[in-house]
Amino acid sequence: MVNVKPVSTPLALHFNLSIKQNPSTEAELEEMKKIPYESTVGCLMYAMVCTRPDLAQSLSVVSKYMSNLVRDHWQAIKWILRYLKGTRNKGIMFERQHGDACITGFVDSDYAGDLGKRGYTTGYVFTCGGGPVSWRSMLQSISALSTIEAEYMALTEAAREAIWLKGLACDLGLQ
Repeated sequence: MVNVKPVSTPLALHFNLSIKQNPSTEAELEEMKKIPYESTVGCLMYAMVCTRPDLAQSLSVVSKYMSNLVRDHWQAIKWILRYLKGTRNKGIMFERQHGDACITGFVDSDYAGDLGKRGYTTGYVFTCGGGPVSWRSMLQSISALSTIEAEYMALTEAAREAIWLKGLACDLGLQ
């Protein structure tokens, strides 16, 4: 991966990953057993938790295929590594802000984005003083009937986190 061309997105739309994909031959199955998929996903998750919340959604997608790996899943991991190569200088920077430390939240959902389960993905990020302090990307377990309903359900998840963060900020003496 040293000489690969960097990419600008953590996971491209052309990856049609599905749990229903299976290795097509016995040789492919044996080849996939030799690939360090689980340890690579684990390393990427460590980076995500510590300094790279931009990887949350893409890792949520690729981590579902640990038990039934095919070449497309490994190609998706390599895409994420290409993204990291192009964004090595990115990360969370915490610095003292003059003025109020304001908590700001952003939330969105992707209705029917997971074609395998027909579910939707919800994600949010909260920042304080310009740096992210809480983030999440997850596949919802409840089915939504429309895009608007999916948006409201995502907003509910984010509101729950906002209430908790407000209590934490008050405990720390922040307004």
